[in-house]
Amino acid sequence: MRHVFKTLLLAGSLAVAAIAHAPAALAQTTLKFGAAQTSAGSLPLLVAQQKGLFAAEGIKMERIDFKGGAPAVQALAAGSIDICICAADHALRLQERGLGGKVLVALADQHSYALMAQGNAKPASLADLKGQKIGITSAGSLTDTTLRYAIKKLGLNPDTDFELISIGTGGPMRAAVESGAVAAGMFSTPDIQANQAREGVYKIVEDFRKVPYAAQDLVVTDSWLKDHPQEAKAVANAVTKALKLIQSDRAVLRAAVVEMFPNFDTALVDRVTADVAAGYLSPDGRMNPESYKTLLEMMLVADPNLKKIPYDDIVALTYLPK
Repeated sequence: MRHVFKTLLLAGSLAVAAIAHAPAALAQTTLKFGAAQTSAGSLPLLVAQQKGLFAAEGIKMERIDFKGGAPAVQALAAGSIDICICAADHALRLQERGLGGKVLVALADQHSYALMAQGNAKPASLADLKGQKIGITSAGSLTDTTLRYAIKKLGLNPDTDFELISIGTGGPMRAAVESGAVAAGMFSTPDIQANQAREGVYKIVEDFRKVPYAAQDLVVTDSWLKDHPQEAKAVANAVTKALKLIQSDRAVLRAAVVEMFPNFDTALVDRVTADVAAGYLSPDGRMNPESYKTLLEMMLVADPNLKKIPYDDIVALTYLPK
């Protein structure tokens, strides 16, 4: 019996030692990511999941979908989510509200939207839509800011010459356009490509996708960064590695597109993959200063009272790997 007792005691001691020396990656911290919509800007996060990059950093991503950037950033400000997958516009708005919005990781360096109408519609440009209803995702979102900027550049008034209607994204926007509830609506990748695949059903009225713009980023608040510096570094490490992996291997990007959009056929998957690979995503997670310059210009035209915040005050570069 004494021999048996010693054996059990030794086994228990070894088990405790094994647990004590288990890899740190086994203990994961769950972070809530709020997505403005399901779009190509989130593909690096999916790659980070698929390739175990989040897990290696001790992070588990919980994704919560919102109908546009405005409600997503409201949840961020309220502390309901940890990180917002949205345009850098919202980091500026948070700064204005005294919440110290920061871009932790840049996901996209180009604008992500195009204004689309029914294929048989007469309007061929934004100016042709004067006096009509246009669908945006939500008030205060990237779609709202972009259209207000473009309309003012035409010498028109977005509040009196047009009616901007909050619709949401994807399916709701498609239903609004096809039913005639709005004359045109703002769509992003992959909805643009999906609409184009339906030959003759849609046409692009204004395409903003080649405009340098900080359209998709991981936005956080200063208070969250202060309380979660290690988590911030972990997220930045994982997503930056995912971005670099995407740059070096298109098959990695394609696999993420397949998982994110399981109902897409092969042709549509290839089309989305090619469009995203053509310079849409950030190569290293650092916001392009030129993209921020355009963003600031658009926001100031749409809202002249906006505080002009310097680039260095809006990015959190110290959390990115060197």
